[in-house]
Amino acid sequence: MKKILSMLLLSAVLTIGSTQAIAGESADNIQQKPQKEQQMMKVRESFEKRLNLTEEQKTKAKKIHQKGAKQMKPVMKKIGQLKQEIREIKKSELDESAKQDKIDKKFEEIRKLDKKAHNIRKANGKEFEKILTDTQKAELKKMKAEGRKRFEKKHPPRSPFGMFGPDFKGGEKGIFPPPPPPKEEK
Repeated sequence: MKKILSMLLLSAVLTIGSTQAIAGESADNIQQKPQKEQQMMKVRESFEKRLNLTEEQKTKAKKIHQKGAKQMKPVMKKIGQLKQEIREIKKSELDESAKQDKIDKKFEEIRKLDKKAHNIRKANGKEFEKILTDTQKAELKKMKAEGRKRFEKKHPPRSPFGMFGPDFKGGEKGIFPPPPPPKEEK
């Protein structure tokens, strides 16, 4: 009887401890969300201030942003689903060549969706530039150049083989590059 009681007590303590740990993690996530939103607000305000946008321009820019977000949401959701499918394929018990064929098809779909997302971003950028004055367009061009310099400073140039060159480390994240094309037999 003492063993049963001690086992019940131990399991209760473990259950309570794990519940508190999970609750603590979700509380951390809840606290981080407002901080991230505040940071995004500061960035947007700084952007608007530097471009010296009028209230009318801010309203139009917000509408353009919302329209773009609405267009991007299904594309990004589908990309996420495809990446999850790739992870599942890798865990499956299929033979390696069948796995790779399925993964290659998923990567091709992702590439098409990436291109679609790029086109949406580009169209939204052009639409945003239409509401700017010439002075604001010049300032935006300057801001883009500064951003490009910061990016290049933090990110060294890629290998001549593209992102899947010999130094590619992306596989550590669970998504591996497609295999190289098969070599021709002589």
